[in-house]
Amino acid sequence: MAHAATLGALTEELVEVITSTSSQSDPGRFNLLKESSLRRLRHHNFLRTNQFEVEEKLNGFEEHFGVANRDGLADALRERLDALAPISNKFTPEILHLLLQLEDQPIRKSKLTDLELLKEPTESLGPPLKWEDIAKEEGWDKDRDLWKTVNFEGGSSEDEYAESASDISSEADHTSISTVEARYRKTPADFLIVSQDENGLNQVRNTQLWRNAAPSKDAAGRSLKVTISEFHVVREALFMLNGLENTLFDAQGVPSRHYQMQHSSWEAYKALLGSFSEASRQLSVLRKFAKLPQNVPLLQVFREAVERRLQSFDGEISNLQARYVDIQQDVVVSLVRVLDDVKPHLQPLVCLSDIIQQLQQSKYPRPFHYLELLFEAAEVAQLEGSDVVYEFVATIFFECFQVYLRSIRLWMGAGELIDGDKTFFISSASSQVPMSQVWTDQFTLRKTTDGTLHAPRFLQPAASKILTTGKSVVVLKLLGKYQSSGTQTPEPPMQINEDFISEYGVFAPFSEVFNGIFEKWMESKHHAASATLQRTLFESCSLLSVLDALKHVYLMSDGSRSDMFASAIFNNIDLLNSNWHDRFNLTALAQEAFSGLTDAHRIAVSVSADGFKDDVNDIRRSVRRGLPSLRIIYRLSWPIRIVLSDESLTQYQAAFTFLLQLRRASHVLHKYRLVSDNVAGTENNSPDQATYYRLRLKFLWFCNTLHSYLSTLVLGPLTAQLQMNLRQAEDVAAMITSHSTFSKQMIGEMCLGSKLDPIRQCILDIFDLAIKLQDARQLESEREQEEVQELSRLSVMSSSMRHNSRRYVKSGEEEDETFLSEQDKSSMLQDKEKTFAEVLNEIQIDYDRNLKFITSGLKGVARASGDTAAGKWDTLAEMLEVGIKDRR
Repeated sequence: MAHAATLGALTEELVEVITSTSSQSDPGRFNLLKESSLRRLRHHNFLRTNQFEVEEKLNGFEEHFGVANRDGLADALRERLDALAPISNKFTPEILHLLLQLEDQPIRKSKLTDLELLKEPTESLGPPLKWEDIAKEEGWDKDRDLWKTVNFEGGSSEDEYAESASDISSEADHTSISTVEARYRKTPADFLIVSQDENGLNQVRNTQLWRNAAPSKDAAGRSLKVTISEFHVVREALFMLNGLENTLFDAQGVPSRHYQMQHSSWEAYKALLGSFSEASRQLSVLRKFAKLPQNVPLLQVFREAVERRLQSFDGEISNLQARYVDIQQDVVVSLVRVLDDVKPHLQPLVCLSDIIQQLQQSKYPRPFHYLELLFEAAEVAQLEGSDVVYEFVATIFFECFQVYLRSIRLWMGAGELIDGDKTFFISSASSQVPMSQVWTDQFTLRKTTDGTLHAPRFLQPAASKILTTGKSVVVLKLLGKYQSSGTQTPEPPMQINEDFISEYGVFAPFSEVFNGIFEKWMESKHHAASATLQRTLFESCSLLSVLDALKHVYLMSDGSRSDMFASAIFNNIDLLNSNWHDRFNLTALAQEAFSGLTDAHRIAVSVSADGFKDDVNDIRRSVRRGLPSLRIIYRLSWPIRIVLSDESLTQYQAAFTFLLQLRRASHVLHKYRLVSDNVAGTENNSPDQATYYRLRLKFLWFCNTLHSYLSTLVLGPLTAQLQMNLRQAEDVAAMITSHSTFSKQMIGEMCLGSKLDPIRQCILDIFDLAIKLQDARQLESEREQEEVQELSRLSVMSSSMRHNSRRYVKSGEEEDETFLSEQDKSSMLQDKEKTFAEVLNEIQIDYDRNLKFITSGLKGVARASGDTAAGKWDTLAEMLEVGIKDRR
């Protein structure tokens, strides 16, 4: 189906480009060209070469070469096949297949020497050029004095030296370039600095004597600390902050207790070194993390961000060191000043170090967990008013988030997932699912074992929208409606900007700012796909027409068509037709009844297996038998099934069953009537007759009240609201939610929910009482007929009385009174042992009890429930309460 849709869309585009004809300019010619092109493409006879067969045949040749003792050929063939594999394309099997078709006894005729003919010939460069050959050609080989060293000693004058130097210079022009380079190439000895300042060297050595100095002892024999200058302490502290080895601090940043700074107390000195030591501990966490290898791209970008921040910090420390080395102005050497200068640069790194420590202490950290920690740290820094830390952390967050954004961008833009990406919160089913289930089952949100969403906490509110956008693109591709634009739509920037970082601080919470920026970014991806898919569902798939058809078929909005279908079923049940459940006849009846609708051929009716077990006599006497097993199906196209879920269709079926049961009770009360007693020449004005008509009126009133409630207060308003909500829906997910809400509200307001099951059972009891009332009246009519026949003396009169018996006939068919004459009526009737008055009294008692329970139950549930249908239940209770007041 997806291939056919894609082929159709590509064929339409091909016809438009080649013929310059479109479906709008010339529909007839366009459709003709399109169909002929599709027919040629679908039925072409040129199949693709089987690449596996080609590969198998080549491997067979290699084996044959080895068996025939042609190992050289076998090795050469394998070597070239291995070299061909990395550069193969889709035409490689075709070319190899052609060569195989041209082969002629390769084992006997193939020669290894033929492979040399395939090599490109090398150009003949001639003999190599040598200095000996040049010397012979120029005559240098006989001039022995040419290479002698010039002697500048003795009586040579300056003029002779100048002349000789000139000759040497001219001859040097003819030397090779390599000789010149060798002459000026520096050796390690050239970098040695010969210093004649012995005093300066000794001074430097004296300044470093403290590193190896042994501590002296006081008079009591206690070791004294080595005193060092503040300049040395500053240098050692700066080395330590740069991560370099030094004497004053060990590898863990712990200060040595053997030294003490001049002109300071031990407590002040220890406090200052403690501050530097804590900074070293925090920095060591960052430096160790920067050295760890990372395989996940999301963690790799975080490590790279940490490395760049450390490099920037090291640059700042180098600038501090330059202040004391390359002195441009007077500088006061102060350890406190250095600590104050370093603190602004240390504070953001300390926050970053805390984040890494939290990440390392997590038991099972997810790859994106550090993004959550960065997000939370940015919020905390903003609340504390630390703009430097806030900007620092927020910048790193957005840099790293760009990598996570790649998966979201690919999914929302092309509906694709990166293979093997376990960090993304959307997963695909391992196997292909039917197209009608692509929306619900193919792609789902990835969740952990405890049921939480496998996504950063700050993205969880938007996860459903991201999933919906990608699924919209997938469905559009299956429908052949997806159009990938060559130029990328510009995206709103996902980075730090003046909107939430400024010199005056920020008042909007970081979470709100991020949500606003990310919402704008998502909207640039979400709107186009969702709008296109919605337009396709409304226009190409006729969603509203399908909903209108469901309203007629399941919700019986057209009473005449529904009566035509239901009456045919009820007539077969009343006639005790054991084949009333024949699915072919039922389907034909439904399609005929709803023939005015579009696509009436999509309707199918069947009966579940439970319906075949019930006896037709039991089905006739109760609405609980037979009718619930009747299944009416309106076949939907797979794009419509996206909006109309299986659960919603099940709720449609429940509503249809309830409405069918209501029509069954109304049918029994309306469809058949007694032939007037005046026709038989007698009148029956007994109290039982009056009681019967009073009860019949109550049942009619109950059915009409319930039908009015369902049609005017439930189904009518809900369907109108559904259409409005579907048109105003933001995307397909909102449309699905709207329809699901509609079906659930419909079930609730129709009293078909689990909370109102006892009330629904009482309503069905009243429907059964209506059937029982009509059966009791039929039995009483039979008894009166037997009495009349017993008292009659004339057979003619008796025969006449038989043809004019009181019976139930179909409305409008009083002329044909013989259609029930052959039926066994005794099996159709109930309570034959009781009198008519007793049966009427029982029906009256049961009706009153059930009606009271329904009204009181509806009011109680309406008061106790917070459901939106509570108001409707209370309204129905007030409508039915009228029958109880009339009784009083």
